[in-house]
Amino acid sequence: MGLFSNLILRRFKDVAPRYEEIVRAYKEFLLTEEEFAIPKIERIMIPLDRYSEHPNETVLEYLSSYPGAQILILYVIDGEVCRLIRETIGEREAELFRKRELERGHNMLKQAEKLISEIRGGFSIQSKLKTGNKAEVVEGIVDDFELIIISRHYGAETTKTHLVSPIVLRILQNVKIPVLLY
Repeated sequence: MGLFSNLILRRFKDVAPRYEEIVRAYKEFLLTEEEFAIPKIERIMIPLDRYSEHPNETVLEYLSSYPGAQILILYVIDGEVCRLIRETIGEREAELFRKRELERGHNMLKQAEKLISEIRGGFSIQSKLKTGNKAEVVEGIVDDFELIIISRHYGAETTKTHLVSPIVLRILQNVKIPVLLY
């Protein structure tokens, strides 16, 4: 028996025969010994797009808890928007939009890299630009990471009634690793 089992037995010494029943009834409130262990996080993904905020001071402080982590900063251009522009306005406008998004993406990646490198955590920082469905791109490579740090505005602007974008909600529902919203 572990530490918590001994504590429960001591607290409920008169009801030791009912121990299993008590544990089942209170399992939602009691942490197991495994849950007390701090997870080892070595690979972190930070997806960005045109709506995302830059990582704030709280995020940077959180990142400093994982020195030496490999960080992927991923800027995603919405492929569907590019296709719609191409089909409605024309190829020239679609190419102009794509160039502007690439430029914006490179600038955001540089700024995010600079912010993270100022932490001095010995991070291995990698930047990538991808085009496609914003949720599918993140969900497609999430298996290589232990943590996602994502802006609540990723994928779409938020409103007074929806404080988290629908794309972020979809990602939260479909990934099996921890997600930190900022």
